[in-house]
Order: sequence, then C-alpha cells, then structure tokens
Amino acid sequence: MKTSVRVFLLILLGLFVGFVNGFLGAGGGMLLVPCIIPLLKWEPKKAHATAILIILPICIVSGIIYAVKGAFNFDIFWPCLVGTMIGGVAGTFILKKLKNDIITAIFSLVMITAGVIMIVKVVA
Repeated sequence: MKTSVRVFLLILLGLFVGFVNGFLGAGGGMLLVPCIIPLLKWEPKKAHATAILIILPICIVSGIIYAVKGAFNFDIFWPCLVGTMIGGVAGTFILKKLKNDIITAIFSLVMITAGVIMIVKVVA
C-alpha cells in the first residue's frame, strides 16, 4: 500500500475513532486496535500500546470539554484515577509477558462481553 494511501486511511480512522471516543466518552481505543492490526500489519502488543497513546490526547480534550459543560462527575474522579493508574501500570507489565494470541483472545472476550451486557441492558 502506498504511503499516501496509508496516511489517508489512518487519518480517516483517526477521525472515526476520535468521534466515537468524544461522542460516547470512551471506546475509541477498542475500535482502534482491531483496525490498525490488519492495516499496519502490527502485532497486537504494539497495536494495544499505540492505541493507548493515540487515545490519550482525545481523552484529555474530551474530559476537559465534558467538565466545562458540567457533564463530569468530580466525586468519582480521584478514586477512579488512583485505581486506573494502578491498574494501567499492572496491565502494561502483563501485556509485555503474554503471547499475542492470548492478548487477542482476552481482548475479543472483553469486547464480546461488553457488547452482550450493553444489549441485555437495552432489551431489559
């Protein structure tokens, strides 16, 4: 694939992922990973790590916008931040140790489980 075509596709993917992340408040990284693995022919470890770094700026910007508009719950921010930081560090160490097929299986199960839970809540 030509570099210019790849860059264009990555920009389109970024627009889509940024929109979804901003609109839903999360989920951009979950969409980014399965898209960049085949597009860039990367291993899952590299895709997951890169997705985290790509999503970071939009999460910060979206969070600021939500806070300014009053749609941010400051009561849960600090406790969740502490837990997220500890969990994130632990996750990076585990990611480095697991094989790519195990990472893909876990990621797939998490996405399927989240989807089923959301569907059940809508139907119920």
